[in-house]
Amino acid sequence: MPTRKSPTSAEKKTTTRKAPARKTAQVDAAHVVDSVVAKRIPTYEEIAILAEQFWNERGRPFGSPEIDWLRAEATLHAA
Repeated sequence: MPTRKSPTSAEKKTTTRKAPARKTAQVDAAHVVDSVVAKRIPTYEEIAILAEQFWNERGRPFGSPEIDWLRAEATLHAA
């Protein structure tokens, strides 16, 4: 059985590796507009009006206005 010789430098095949393709983010313009419209930030006045409504519904208790304000913010952001 003949022995196998290693190839000489002239016989070696040179291979070149390609750099991996970079992934680019492709964003649909309509999708961006829809997400901006859907995530409208409520104004200070809108939050204040709703917070006052919540305060009135709770019987206008003394102290802790943050409870109504935070509830109004959460309600408007969820909408």
